[in-house]
Amino acid sequence: MATRNELYAKFGITAEAAQLFETELGTLLLCARGLESGWHVVPDGASGRDLLRDIDRSTLGGLLTKLKRHVEIDDDLSARFASALAARNRLNHGFYERHNFKIQTDEGRDVMMADLEALHEELFTAWQLAGAMTSLASEVIMRERERGNQTA
Repeated sequence: MATRNELYAKFGITAEAAQLFETELGTLLLCARGLESGWHVVPDGASGRDLLRDIDRSTLGGLLTKLKRHVEIDDDLSARFASALAARNRLNHGFYERHNFKIQTDEGRDVMMADLEALHEELFTAWQLAGAMTSLASEVIMRERERGNQTA
């Protein structure tokens, strides 16, 4: 049976996965826009800073919308990311309110813990997928940069 402290710890770990997913999407968007703009060949710090500022001000849903304008995402991956967004929203917008007084009992805390486990799995998987995409984008940038240096 889950204790309050275990429940609070799992909430924090799940929130971390949500933030890492969001950060990874922002990094992927930065990579995509940088590649489109040729910043790997001719750096443009001012434009990069402006984009980073825009990314930092964006919501998770906004990041997903912006990302789809610059990165081709198939329907399955889009659905997974949308599901992760919904999981993040369920976590951050009313998790404790939805579970109401369940925290008062051992059985209720176990229900809450099971919900957090499912949310964490959803968010962690989305973070890993976004991270794999960012790694691939970084490899492309490095290859393109190397190619540019060889022709210069």
